[in-house]
Amino acid sequence: MGLTGVSDWYYEKNGERGGPVSGDELRAIVASGAIGLANLVWTAAFGSEWKRLGDTELVPLQPILPPPLPAIEPPALPPKSEQPTSEPNDFLDSELAKALIGRKQDHYLAKWRAILAKAGGDPAKIATTSSWNWPALFLPYGWLLYRKFYVLGGIVLAFQLAYVLLPDSVPTSVARGFLFATFGLGVGFALYGNAWYLDAVRKRWEALRQERDQTAALAKARQTGGVNLIAPIVAFALVIAAAVVPHLNLPGWGGYVALVRDGYMTGYSSTTIGKALAASFDNAEWQAFTSDKGATVVKFTGKINASLHANAIEQLMRPVNAAATENDINARYGSYDTLLPYYQTAIDHLKARNRLQPIADKHGCAQQTTLAACDALRATFTLMREVVQTWAEDAYWPVGEPVEIQWTVNPDGRSFSLASMNSNAWKGKPFSDIFAVLYD
Repeated sequence: MGLTGVSDWYYEKNGERGGPVSGDELRAIVASGAIGLANLVWTAAFGSEWKRLGDTELVPLQPILPPPLPAIEPPALPPKSEQPTSEPNDFLDSELAKALIGRKQDHYLAKWRAILAKAGGDPAKIATTSSWNWPALFLPYGWLLYRKFYVLGGIVLAFQLAYVLLPDSVPTSVARGFLFATFGLGVGFALYGNAWYLDAVRKRWEALRQERDQTAALAKARQTGGVNLIAPIVAFALVIAAAVVPHLNLPGWGGYVALVRDGYMTGYSSTTIGKALAASFDNAEWQAFTSDKGATVVKFTGKINASLHANAIEQLMRPVNAAATENDINARYGSYDTLLPYYQTAIDHLKARNRLQPIADKHGCAQQTTLAACDALRATFTLMREVVQTWAEDAYWPVGEPVEIQWTVNPDGRSFSLASMNSNAWKGKPFSDIFAVLYD
């Protein structure tokens, strides 16, 4: 008899008896997990014996599962299509490249064909292939900005402005360094500008030709490529303004300083005051101010450099050294007049440093200081010359000695007058003697 119709099943759960239930109900209890295969069950057919659920026909049938599927190799995927390598003519003949160039397409395409031929079509060699570019030589920042190389053009423009704005007080070596560097930039862009332009446009072209919508890519090429005429005009105007405006007597632009610095001293029209002082002094500073009496004053301060020190000694000793080679006794007597103003000062300076005695002994004149002290005129002359020369190397216009020069701007605002020249190195010297050394 099937279990479905039997309604007198009993089961054991946690030591207690449950039931009666039908066979279907008992199956539902088993399925719910309330009892398991180890629990005891009983029905009238078992007589006086309880049986384990697992030993009865109530055991849930185990589903028969199919064996695992055999391993199947995944189908081979087709190889990924690669973008075909572009040929030089693909680039040169494309509308994208022409749009990126803009004006003078034929000119640059002809230049680029020659560059690619020299480079053998190797992109790695393009940037090092020379091809002359005249606009890049004379106005490198203008050409770069015109061709929309804004970052590089801005850097070159900044360098150009720095050179134009160099004050006259900077050392000559620095000014020359800027001049040579500016010239070098022009030559570099003239030699390789076409190749660098080709390299940049080719890279833009490679990116644009990957886009799905080539119509949009062409529009983008026309927008980002081509030329910009406004940028180089503005840049050139900035350079001109930087060169001209500081030299105008405009309030707030240091015009009075520029007036003096770019002016000339009477009798010395070959070099501006600024350049003459820049070559002679370190730590140069210029400033303009209004005096207590309402006058406009321009002041220069600095320190004597080694070049000016050597020049001052050379000019002091020039007539003396020339007389040393003369046989004319009057020439030597004339040199005494040059030496005498400095001779006693030189002796005192060398005595204080224990340096006079060796010089006197060398010339056989002991420590006498007058012309009559030596029998031979030559010995006395050479003694005096060496004493003054030795002192001058230490203390005549010494290196590092501070100086101050002032000019008063005349009421017309366009001319000026020398007002004072102050330095321990210049005590007792007329202005004309000082400027004779500065401009020598």
